Amino acid sequence: MISTVQYTLTRGLPWCRYICVKSNLTHYRVNIASPKAYVATGSTGKKQILAEVTPEGIIKLSLDENETNDLPVGRLNYDVWADVTIGLNETVHKPVAKGAITVSSYATVTPLEDTNDMEIRYKQRTDYRRIFTWEDENGSVLTVKDAYLQAKNSAGSVVLDLRWYTTVPNETTIQALPETRRGYLAPSTGASLEMHISNYHTIANGSYSFDLFVQNSNDDWECLVQGTIVVEPAISSPPA
Repeated sequence: MISTVQYTLTRGLPWCRYICVKSNLTHYRVNIASPKAYVATGSTGKKQILAEVTPEGIIKLSLDENETNDLPVGRLNYDVWADVTIGLNETVHKPVAKGAITVSSYATVTPLEDTNDMEIRYKQRTDYRRIFTWEDENGSVLTVKDAYLQAKNSAGSVVLDLRWYTTVPNETTIQALPETRRGYLAPSTGASLEMHISNYHTIANGSYSFDLFVQNSNDDWECLVQGTIVVEPAISSPPA
């Protein structure tokens, strides 16, 4: 009866999915009540997902835009429990669905409000990638000729310094770079550029201000986006 279902959602956008609970023996829909759903937000944290039974007798899961914006980027496990009627009159509270929700940020630089501030959030010692789409007033994707991104701490020291590569460098090349530069900005098919922060980067957990500058084919420079990079602490240590 328990289903394993994988979902995706984008931070800052409302999310809604439906689960139909059926008997493994008859494959008919079973009666359910009082569903509850949670998604893990960390090693000990969790967030409740609104779960309700529709008039059709299926479970509706939903999060509004503020709730999805609170979720960390990554693959988050979830499960759904409900009161399930078995036999004639017997009801048991049991799991009916589980899986993972892959949470991503916006693929474009269009902000939630009238601001060019953006939050980039990732976990220490992981590879982080994000695609940026830079469009002109007609909605056409602009080609980036050059770009750079810097993030600084509250004292003004550079903690991240990504540079432009016309060809994506391999991990051996990235590992040999100075600590603050272990990553890249590079062209991306169907978009303007890809940003990559390598797992070899040693940036400490914390919040850092950043801005991203790009140069178009006419050699004009523009600040494409600015905001905050939030580096979440890693619990595990890398193997010796």
